[in-house]
Amino acid sequence: MVRLLSQGTTINNFLKNTPVLRSQLAEIFRLSEDNLIDKLKLSHKELTRLSYDIYVLKENKFIKNKFATILKAEVLHDLPSKRKNFYLICLNKNRIFKRNNPFLKELLLYILTHELVHLVRFIRYESSFYFKNKWQEEKTVHKITKELLKNLKFLPRMEEILNYFDKIYS
Repeated sequence: MVRLLSQGTTINNFLKNTPVLRSQLAEIFRLSEDNLIDKLKLSHKELTRLSYDIYVLKENKFIKNKFATILKAEVLHDLPSKRKNFYLICLNKNRIFKRNNPFLKELLLYILTHELVHLVRFIRYESSFYFKNKWQEEKTVHKITKELLKNLKFLPRMEEILNYFDKIYS
């Protein structure tokens, strides 16, 4: 995992030279989290268990043909009650951050919401990080993600993004 992450950078470092894009994407990330908290009714306890960071990775064989993937790490402690899982949402730089991508905001909102739905399902024990039927889990998460995002009319290309992922997960 360390070798994989050394090929990437945190989302903040990736965007440090583009302040306008950085502020727009910060708003998208906030919107995704707020929407998720509101519509999935996350409790305070669940929010404390939802520990993650976002990385941007160069395309490699691990993330090839994917928009994003999740890595899991565990924060170790002598006391079992102090141990917790930590997740890294890894974005595929080549698939997402193409030059002049007119769908960037909508695409990132979908991807981040989709990955956060996975994390919520993990912390609620509705799914396992090590799930066996990966395709069925992806279809379930897409359905939830679509429900969370379908009424965001202020993003003009959101419907196109949802239709694109409908085709993938049909």
